[in-house]
Amino acid sequence: MRPKTRRCLTQNVSRLYLGLGVFFVIGFLFFGTSSFFFAEEEPVNETPVNEAIRFSNGETVTLHAWSYDTEKRTMRIRLSLDDAPGNTNDHVFRSVYKARPDSEKEVVLLYERNDQYVLELEDVPNDFDQLAVRIYGLDESQPLDELTPEERENVLLTSLYADHRTIEQASHTSSDETSFTRLFVEDELVGTDRQLEKSQQSVEAKRQQIKRLDSDKEELESELPYLSLDEQVEQENEIFDLGRKREELKMELEKLEQSVKALEEKQDKLRVRLRELSI
Repeated sequence: MRPKTRRCLTQNVSRLYLGLGVFFVIGFLFFGTSSFFFAEEEPVNETPVNEAIRFSNGETVTLHAWSYDTEKRTMRIRLSLDDAPGNTNDHVFRSVYKARPDSEKEVVLLYERNDQYVLELEDVPNDFDQLAVRIYGLDESQPLDELTPEERENVLLTSLYADHRTIEQASHTSSDETSFTRLFVEDELVGTDRQLEKSQQSVEAKRQQIKRLDSDKEELESELPYLSLDEQVEQENEIFDLGRKREELKMELEKLEQSVKALEEKQDKLRVRLRELSI
């Protein structure tokens, strides 16, 4: 008679728990890392402020500010356009939501002066997600609404983007021309201050370079009497090269100093202009 084989209950239970554990680990790895079950966060899409964007036709646009009034549900965009020489295009602005890219809306033009613009978008919902302002460059004989989709694409210069997660919150109270002009002058003054600081740093750097060259040249010249004839010839060539480099740096320094002077004059004029606008 064959002896009966005894099954260990504890061993069976352990195998059951082990199997369940492996199942949960595999399930967690699949479901936890799958974008099908956990949607990835949409990347922020926004145009940088105070950075010039160049178009293919030579023009540039600079976005100065973009703000949203949650109570009035309005958006305001301040920008400046620098026309290329000989360009006679008219600029037309349209807004579009990411959710409805084929449904453009007209933009209210609050301010236009010397290629500086303040645009306003009305009835913008609080959950607008992402939107864009499209800038078209048109001839007078080209009404935008009469162009085909392909023709519209050809005259589209660029699009400026805003994201609801990073948009500046503001109260859109003032809308008079003087207030807008003052804002643009303030922007220009800030940019001029930044340029002036960089130019002054460059001037100081050039002066230090010239000072080091003069020191090296004096040291080499002082060693000449103690050198052999061949060594003197070689060292005199080094001294000549140092003198040539010094002259080049001197010319660069003069240009930088002229630039600093021009920026200082511009800075003074902008400050006077600000005072006039504040009266």
